[in-house]
Amino acid sequence: MSEEPPQGGNQGQAEKVHVKRVSNYITGKQLGRGTFGDVRLATHMITGERVAMKILEKEKIKCEDDFRRVVREIQVLKLLKNPNIVKLLEVIDTPRHIYLVTDFVDNGELFAYVVQNKRLKEDQACKFFRQIVNGVHYCHLRKVCHRDLKLENILLDSQLNVKIIDFGLSNVLAKDYKLKTACGSPSYASPEMLSQKKYDGPMVDVWACGVILFAMICGYLPFDDDDLQKLYKKIISGIFKIPSFVSPQAQDLIMKILVTDPSKRIPLLEIMKHPWFLEACADPIPKFQEIDPPTVIDFKIVYTMVQTLQDWDAVKIVKALSTNRHNQMTATYYLLSEKRQTENPDKIWKYDEQAHYAKALGFNLQEDGTVIFEPGQMDNEDKKEPVAEAPSCFNDNQGQSEYTKTDNFDDKAELEKKRLEKERILEEANKQKKQVEEKQEKNEE
Repeated sequence: MSEEPPQGGNQGQAEKVHVKRVSNYITGKQLGRGTFGDVRLATHMITGERVAMKILEKEKIKCEDDFRRVVREIQVLKLLKNPNIVKLLEVIDTPRHIYLVTDFVDNGELFAYVVQNKRLKEDQACKFFRQIVNGVHYCHLRKVCHRDLKLENILLDSQLNVKIIDFGLSNVLAKDYKLKTACGSPSYASPEMLSQKKYDGPMVDVWACGVILFAMICGYLPFDDDDLQKLYKKIISGIFKIPSFVSPQAQDLIMKILVTDPSKRIPLLEIMKHPWFLEACADPIPKFQEIDPPTVIDFKIVYTMVQTLQDWDAVKIVKALSTNRHNQMTATYYLLSEKRQTENPDKIWKYDEQAHYAKALGFNLQEDGTVIFEPGQMDNEDKKEPVAEAPSCFNDNQGQSEYTKTDNFDDKAELEKKRLEKERILEEANKQKKQVEEKQEKNEE
C-alpha cells in the first residue's frame, strides 16, 4: 500500500455540513433520512449538549393519514419515559417544518454493531435483549404497540445501552382492540400481519423481538429473500433453521417466540421468566418499570436556569416540568440534568440542599420532593398548545385539523398514569386482604 499523501484538491477534506439555527439549536451533520425529512445532529446552544433533531417537512406530508402518523409519534413519545426508549425533549412547530428534538444516542444502530461483529456472543445478546424487552414491555403496559421493531430502530449509547427509536408506525390500543394495517419491515413482520387478518398488536412486537434475538445470535435473519412474495411465504410457513452453535436454552426461547400461531406464541411476561433470559448474562436484570416514578425536580438546576436566562420564570419552568410539557424550558432542564448526571453519576437528591434553592425561588418543597404552590402561583396557566399545525392542504379552511386538537393529550396521559397507579394499589390491597384472610383461616383451624 502506498504511504504517499492523497492527491487532489478535495481529498482528505472534511465533508461540508449545512449549518442552520432552529430556536435554541444549531443543526449539523445528517444522521439519517426518513420519509418526511432528515435526522440531524444538533447542538443545544444554552447547554452545549448534543441532541438529535428529526426535521419533518410539511410539504412532504401529503395527506391527513401522514399527518396523523406524525402526530401519533409525538403523542406516543410524550407518553413514554423509560431508560431503553429515546427521550423526546422538545417539539418545535414552524410554518414549514415540525422539529422533534430527542436525546442523541452516539454509538449508532444495533444493526451496524451486529454486522461489525459478525454475530454476538450470547451473554452480550442477552444483555441487549433484556433491555429491548424492558422497553417493549413498558410500551405495552401503556397500551402502545411499536409495530416497527428491527435492528435499525434500536440504537446504542456510549455505555452500549439500548434505546428504541422511531414510533412513526406505533398505535395506542383500546381494550381488546385488534389492528389491521400491515406495516413495518417485511423481514420482521409476523405471519398474522402478512395474512391480512386483524391482529393483536403486542404479539406482533413479540415476534419482531424473536427475529431480533435470532439475528443478534446467528448474524443473519431467520427469514430472508430478495423476492417479497417468497419472503412472505417463508414467514407464514414459520420454517427456519437454527445453527448448531446456538445454545439449547437460546434455541428453546427462539422456537417459543417464532411460533406462527400468536395464541401459542410465548408472551413477554413468560419471556422474562425463561432460563436463557435469566441466566445467559451475568449482569443484573433490568428493573422492569411498571409505573412512572413521580417527577422530582432538581431546584438547583431550575435556579441555575433562572440566573443564567433572566427572562425565564421559575414558576413556568416548574409548572412545565410538573405537567409533562416538551418545550424549550423543559428541554434545557433535562439536558442540564443529564449533563450533571454524566459529570457526577453518584450525586443524589438531598432535601436540605434542594429546599434551600426552592425557597430562594419562592417554592414550598416537601421532603418527598412534591411542590406546594403558593396562592396565585398556578394562576394564568399557559394555554396548552396543539402538537403541531396541520399543513394547509388538508386543513379545510377551518384552522386546526382534527388531528392537531391534541391539547388534551397530556391530560389523557396523566389520567392513564393515574389509572395504572390505581390498579396497582387495588392489586396490592387485594393481596394484603387475601393474606389476612388466609392467616385468619389458619388461626381458626
